[in-house]
Amino acid sequence: MFDRVSVIIPIVRLEKAKRCIESIELHCPGVEIITGIDVAGIGCPKMVEKLTARTTRPIVVFLGDDTIVQAGAFQNALAKMESLPEGWGVVGFNTTPGNDHAHWMADKRILEHIPGGNFFSTEYLHCYGDDELKDIAIEQGRWAYADDAIIEHDHPVNGGESDEWYEKAYGGDKFKIDRATYFRRKRERKGGLLAIGFPLVNDTLPVQFFLSFETMAKPEKYTLLVPQTPHGPWTCNLAEARESLVFQALNEGASHLLMCDTDQVYPVDMLHKLASHGVDICGVRVHRRYPPFDPIFMRGNLDKYESVPESEMYSGNLIEVDATGTGCLLINMSVFDKLEPPWFKFDVHNGRPVGEDFYFCNKVCEAGCRIFIDTSVEVGHLVTMEANRVLHQICKQIKIRG
Repeated sequence: MFDRVSVIIPIVRLEKAKRCIESIELHCPGVEIITGIDVAGIGCPKMVEKLTARTTRPIVVFLGDDTIVQAGAFQNALAKMESLPEGWGVVGFNTTPGNDHAHWMADKRILEHIPGGNFFSTEYLHCYGDDELKDIAIEQGRWAYADDAIIEHDHPVNGGESDEWYEKAYGGDKFKIDRATYFRRKRERKGGLLAIGFPLVNDTLPVQFFLSFETMAKPEKYTLLVPQTPHGPWTCNLAEARESLVFQALNEGASHLLMCDTDQVYPVDMLHKLASHGVDICGVRVHRRYPPFDPIFMRGNLDKYESVPESEMYSGNLIEVDATGTGCLLINMSVFDKLEPPWFKFDVHNGRPVGEDFYFCNKVCEAGCRIFIDTSVEVGHLVTMEANRVLHQICKQIKIRG
């Protein structure tokens, strides 16, 4: 049964590795066991590459040296492998307490579908290689999870003791760097997917918005997103809605996110114009919903913002700003490689409230990214007004002065 299986184990903890090997020999007689000690500290992905090159069998199992194989794990994983098309792909072990992809069994044929040709890309320092492997297997229709193939994982996240090796693997900026690498590689793999996100916080969708969105020119390849919360898309505030859209766009591998509020009216050629500039973030001219209905184009920082002169607002040019409203922005998703969540948040600065839009813009500028406005594009902001005596008197005054 096991004569097709090689097990690779990168080793940094000799005592734990011995325990892992003993569990394999006990429950999986006949497998090929390939080990290597990471003396030079090159990290798990590069060790996986080196150990895989030494295997002689078509199926590879990856185990950390801090794992213990349980009875039936390999048998059950092989049975699950047979359920995949042509009987091959990637099978996730049940790494207690329920992680489905940290350790896996994979047919080497999947390597043909992985950019770089390694189970774990050597662009990673330590993390996220297993996430990418699972993603690619799912994209190829060759992923399965064997919940009855149990691997005990003696890891701090599961209650195990930490040590210098865990601290080296996850310390400093390594996790952040690997996360950015993961999302970048996913974007490259997806090949320019546009995500259009509606930050819905209620169940009202104006007809004017719907008609303008339907007629707006869009690429053939795009995905629509709405907020995903435990209680539905309309149970969050605006900041949480925008956060959810970003998380989804990252996980979809989108290259760009169009943040598209549903109380606005969009020109047909808007998206084409914004995309043509190739900048980090590009917005449009949107007027506030309340008097004096001014566009939100600011320069400065949270301590002091000043409005952009009207001569620039209506120039028809591409202008750079430090802050703007976030109701209509085309965002290059690489921006989020440089930002830690939360990206959108209602906050307070020096005793003054900060909206989710200025909070985001401030983070963007602090990270060295740039915000532009195409002032040739105006997006109408839908307004509901109460007609009463006060409004009537205002209109009379405007008429008299005119």
